[in-house]
Amino acid sequence: MKTLTTLILIFVFSYAWIGLVAATDHNHLQQPNWLLVSNSEELDRTWSQALVFLPLAIGDNSNIGPIQGARLSEAISRKQDGDTLPTVLYLHSCEGLGHHREDLRRLAKLGFVVIAPNSFARDYRPLGCNEEREKFIANFDLTVAFQKAELDYAVQRLGEYSWIDRKNLFLIGSGVGGMVAAHYQGAEFAGHVIEGWGCRGPNPLFDGIRAPESVRIYSAVSKNDPWYQKNPGFGVDCESFIKTRADGVAVVLDRPAHYVSWYPKSRAALIRFLTRDMDVDSEALAADVPTVVKSSKTEIELREQWSDETVYSAAKTHCFKHGKKSYLLSAPRDGVYSFICE
Repeated sequence: MKTLTTLILIFVFSYAWIGLVAATDHNHLQQPNWLLVSNSEELDRTWSQALVFLPLAIGDNSNIGPIQGARLSEAISRKQDGDTLPTVLYLHSCEGLGHHREDLRRLAKLGFVVIAPNSFARDYRPLGCNEEREKFIANFDLTVAFQKAELDYAVQRLGEYSWIDRKNLFLIGSGVGGMVAAHYQGAEFAGHVIEGWGCRGPNPLFDGIRAPESVRIYSAVSKNDPWYQKNPGFGVDCESFIKTRADGVAVVLDRPAHYVSWYPKSRAALIRFLTRDMDVDSEALAADVPTVVKSSKTEIELREQWSDETVYSAAKTHCFKHGKKSYLLSAPRDGVYSFICE
């Protein structure tokens, strides 16, 4: 009997100890770790594991990429012959880089070296949003702080490169990255691009555009963006902050879109903004954006001259809205892709 009692006590204390350890670990994981915001090793990971796309000017006969930031210097020194290169520093949204690969590729095809730090390369990186529910969550403030520190570090690293065309160096941010771009107060960039961010939040510290007056500003957002309709206190009001600034451009879409760069109106305006001071035909590039040729519940035809990745995604989205899957109906002819929804 004494032995049984002893075994029971051992079991009870062991169970309690395991529970205490588990609870402690859980609480540790749930506590925001602000000490890691500016940790140098963590910041270096976001740069060394950045996605980098190179323009045709230093590639082969096709756009090369992506490569990682750790290979950037090697790739440029091997390919570049002394001329300076237009460059974009790209800050991803709170969901990470996955949604932006096509945007990065397109920017490279305009002639830019595109560098997109990977905030999720950190060993510790909490989520600031729930993508499935289109909701900002408790760690939102922390993830903003992370990306602000990553931007400061990236600017420091950009200062190491003599090949950057400083007159055509742009900062682009999407979603939360757009907020960080809107608030950056340095004068290193010729222009800041704010996509998918409304410039209004429940915390006044989220509001406005704080870039120097000398920096050109471009904003593109949808007034029907579901993120800002589902999150109380967030709003779409960048236009009011831009209208007082010289050379400011504000594009407001009326469709329920968050990734506004996929739409012809905003893409064309962005191309004009970025290439204004480059030796390229801005109007021709701006005209070369995807357009819907014909659409119905059972089919869609899309024109795309740059790559087919966006077309396939757009067809999938279109057919999904009607409860169907998309299938390529015929090979692209004159840049027009035909899909059927079944």
